[in-house]
This record gives sequence, C-alpha cells and structure tokens, in this order.
Amino acid sequence: MGHTLLHQILVADLVAPLMIAEYGDMRTRTSAAAHLGDGTWIRADLLVYCEAQEREGFVEGAPLLAVEVTSEASRVRDLGAKRDLYARYGVPCYWVVDLAPDGVRVHVHTLRGGRHVEQAVVGRGESVRLTEPFKIEIRPDRLFSGIPPWRGPVEGAYMVYENGPDLPAPQEAFEIDSFLRRWPTGAEKVELENGHPVFYGRWDQRDVEIAQRAYPGRVVRLDQRPGAPGTMRILPAASVTETMPQRIVDFDPVGG
Repeated sequence: MGHTLLHQILVADLVAPLMIAEYGDMRTRTSAAAHLGDGTWIRADLLVYCEAQEREGFVEGAPLLAVEVTSEASRVRDLGAKRDLYARYGVPCYWVVDLAPDGVRVHVHTLRGGRHVEQAVVGRGESVRLTEPFKIEIRPDRLFSGIPPWRGPVEGAYMVYENGPDLPAPQEAFEIDSFLRRWPTGAEKVELENGHPVFYGRWDQRDVEIAQRAYPGRVVRLDQRPGAPGTMRILPAASVTETMPQRIVDFDPVGG
C-alpha cells in the first residue's frame, strides 16, 4: 500500500505510544488487513486487536481499535462511510488522524447504540485522556512533533502480477481470492466492502473506461468529481441482462 512520506510518519509516530498502552493479550499492527465479515476486507493504517484474532497476514473479526490517517483520497471516506462501516461490524473504538491546515487533529469515536459517536476532536495545544481500549492521553503536539513540510507523491499500491481466479458474474459479489491481483495497480489503497472493490486514488473518465473493460458488465462509480482525489467503486450489475459495458457514470457526491 503506497502513501505519502508524511502519511507514513504520522502512522509511525503512533506505534510506540499504542504499544506502551497495550495490556493483556493486545497486539498492534500497522498497514493491517482485517476480515470484518463475508465480502468485507479493509486495510487500516493501524489496528489494535486481541492475539487470538491474529491470522497469517490479517486480523479476523472486529479489532479493539482502528486508526486511519487521512490522505486527499481517503479523507471523506475515513470521516464518513468508513466510520459507519466500522460501526456496522462492531469496532468499539475508531480514531481518524486528520492533517488540517493548522496542524494535526485527532477525531476520537466510540461505539454507542450501534453507531460511532465523536467523543472528542483534539488539535494543537489540546489533549484528551481515554480509557478505551486502554488508558492513554492523546496530545497531538507531542505525538506528531516532527512533521516535515514535504509530503511527496502518492505511490501505487503493490499488487502481484499474476491474475487471480476468474471473475464472478457481473451481478455477483467478489470473494477475496478473486479480488486480489486485479486492476488497478496505481491505487493508493484497495479494499473490499460487501463484495464491492473500493479503490483509493485520483480517478477520471479514462480510469472509468479502463475499469469497465477490466470488470465487464459492472457499474463503475466515482464518489467525487472526475480528476479529484477520492474513491472508485465497482458495483454489481442491476440484473443478469446488464452485461454490456456501462457508460461513464455520473459521480456520486454522497459516496460511501
């Protein structure tokens, strides 16, 4: 998974404080994949989970804490649809590290009544003491004190060269084995939500046309205006008869 240098620094700044706060059988992992449910595989910037959930290469089930560091492509989804997705699968704690013009802000969400409620937003000169999933003080000025001015370009996500199994029919959901090793190779991050591939990056009409050829018969949906950073989703066809390539769809301003 490729990210800017700044993104990687922000993630790295969190690792030691979270590992120090761990207790019992807790574990912390960066750039971690989690299998939340059938057809839903996410890749979080940082996860805290129980040792029993650890599998070879991924975490099984809802982690104790998911942390996302925003990028231009992920910010809207991290603060909206991704937050709701984590709540749907019972992730009790969700933090979003957001780089704002005035510095880093951390949005702290707690699961209440089946939805994530924003417990606190802390920025420059502020702090909050938390007790879940462990005792920790979030003070952005201390956690992220060495932020460089250079952010660097978004790199392409690593995907191996061999193709996976044959694609499912256009009206069917994807499984993880048929989703991996598929276009696009230039995505910032790739995920599978309810059997729908989600690609983070900067997409325009040309990418939509390529996606329509790569995933024939499916609906290609941009969650922002063409050329702007954000997400592109590959959705099932509306019916079995909808097998012809889709037209370039209008972007979805709601997204998620």
